[in-house]
Amino acid sequence: MAAKRTERRTSALSGQTPVNTQAVPPAPTPAPAAVAAAPALAAKSSGGAGAKKATRTKMNYYADSDQDGRIRAAFYAGRDKYRWRNMTDMQLHGVMGLVESLEREFNGGEHFEPMPPGTGPVGRPLE
Repeated sequence: MAAKRTERRTSALSGQTPVNTQAVPPAPTPAPAAVAAAPALAAKSSGGAGAKKATRTKMNYYADSDQDGRIRAAFYAGRDKYRWRNMTDMQLHGVMGLVESLEREFNGGEHFEPMPPGTGPVGRPLE
């Protein structure tokens, strides 16, 4: 006897083109039993070999075009030696090196107290 196949899921965007953009219906909400089971799974996975990494937040910076090229060239030159998987790994490695030296200089080697986003300058001032 053949096993019953589950219903095939389709994308909410199927059948649409850039010209034919219809309102996308909202995704169905999961059943209450599935929602209740999620925290239990999260509690189990904390710590141990199967633990997930902390969530990363996106941070941006601006560079001139000649600096962009130098950054990309440095990434390709050092990726095998330093085991960078992507540009984010390289940039995080460099920034954290600077952060650690500033912590040694200004905070006696202790970690700085984290600051929430938007604490510092956030763009051009309104005049």
